[in-house]
Amino acid sequence: MPREQKAYVFIYLPGQTVAVPAGIFTHYPDDGIGRFAYGLRYLERFDALAVDPVSLQLGAVFKDAATNGGLYGAFRDASPDYWGRLVIAAELKAPPESLGEMDFLLHGNASRVGCLDFRVSLEQGEPETRPPSFQSLAEILEAARQLQHGEPVRHDLLQLLEQGTSIGGARPKCTVERDNALWIAKFPARGDSVNFPRIEYATMLLAQACGITIPEIRIISVGDKDVLLVKRFDRLKTASGYQRFGFLSALSLMEWDERDRTQWSYPALADKMRATVLAQSADLKELFRRMVFNVLCRNTDDHPRNHGFLWGVKGFALSPAYDIVPTPARRGVGTDFSLAMSLGDRGREATLANAISLSARFGLSQKEAQFTIEEIKLHVATWEEQFTSQAVSSVDIEAIRACFLGAGTVI
Repeated sequence: MPREQKAYVFIYLPGQTVAVPAGIFTHYPDDGIGRFAYGLRYLERFDALAVDPVSLQLGAVFKDAATNGGLYGAFRDASPDYWGRLVIAAELKAPPESLGEMDFLLHGNASRVGCLDFRVSLEQGEPETRPPSFQSLAEILEAARQLQHGEPVRHDLLQLLEQGTSIGGARPKCTVERDNALWIAKFPARGDSVNFPRIEYATMLLAQACGITIPEIRIISVGDKDVLLVKRFDRLKTASGYQRFGFLSALSLMEWDERDRTQWSYPALADKMRATVLAQSADLKELFRRMVFNVLCRNTDDHPRNHGFLWGVKGFALSPAYDIVPTPARRGVGTDFSLAMSLGDRGREATLANAISLSARFGLSQKEAQFTIEEIKLHVATWEEQFTSQAVSSVDIEAIRACFLGAGTVI
C-alpha cells in the first residue's frame, strides 16, 4: 500500500474571520500525487466556494494533483516559500530536505497567503494570529541574520519569523502588524551587494508611475538597515479579526509545474485570463505593462509565482504587483538577457520588439501597444532622478545603471 498523509482543508469564506471545513486532502509523498474530496456538508452550503477555482471547481470532476510535488495550485500557494521552509526547518531542528510537502503545509500559520488553512483534525482550533509588532523588528531582523549565518536563534523569535508569507521567495521577511493592518517586512539578505529593500521601494514607485497597480509600501530604517514594508492585499482588519481573500498565483492559474520553465509564457497567461471571462480587459492590458516594465528595468525574477490573482464570489482580478526589482548587471559584460517567462515570437528574449510581437493576445492593437511602450519608456527614462529622490545611494545607482540601458531602445 502506498504511504499516505491526510489534512483537513479549511476555507475562510467572504466576510468571515473563522474558517469552515471544506474537505480532505490526501497526499501520497512517494508518488508525488495529491487527491482532494469535498465534504458533503460543505457542498450543501449556499455560500460554498471552490478551494481552488481552477483545479477543484464545485460540481466538476477533477483530477489528482501531479504537479509541484502533488499539491493543487492553491495549496502550493498557501504553503511556505523557500524562506518560510528554512524557518520552519530551523524551528523543528531538521534539515529542510528531510521534511515533506505535508509537513510544510500543516506547519503554516495564520499569516499564510490566501483564504485556506490546513489542519490535522476537524477539532483543531483557529491558528493563532501573532504577528510581531512594529517595535519588534530590530529583534526579528537580528534573528533573520542569525538564521542566514547558521547561528542558533531563540525559539520565540523563530516563531515570530514564521509569520511570513508564501508570496515571495528566498529573501528574508516576516509579517508584522502596524496601523491596524498586516505588512510584509522584507529584510536585507546575507551577501547582498546593494541595498535591495530601498532599491525595490524605488522600483515599485517607478512601476506605479508607469500605470502599474502596487500595494501600499513604506521604507523604514531599523538601526542601520533599511526594511521594506508591503501592505498585505489579501487581508482586511475588522472588529472580529482579519478577513482573508482568496489568492492564486499565475503558476496555479495555469496549472504549471515550478520545474517546467519551458511552458511559462505571458501570452499564454493572457489567453487563460481572457478565457475565464471573469478577468477584466484592463487586467490584460496591465499584464502587458508589467511585462514591458520588467524588460525596461531588467527584472529577471518575473516567474509565475511572482504574478498573482485575488479571487472570490466576483471571480478573478489581477492582484497588485509585487517583487519587482532590477537584477544587478555590470555594464559592458553583455546587454542581452531573458525574462523568466516567454514574451512573444522570440520566446524569453527581453526586448521591446519581442514584447510587442504578440500584443493582440493582451487585447492591444500594434498601435495601442506602441503607445503603451512609449508611455512607460518616458517614465523609466527618469529612473535615476526618481531613485535619487528616494535616497538610493550613488553606489547602488551605479550598480544597477546597466539594468536601465534598454529604456532608450528603439523598437
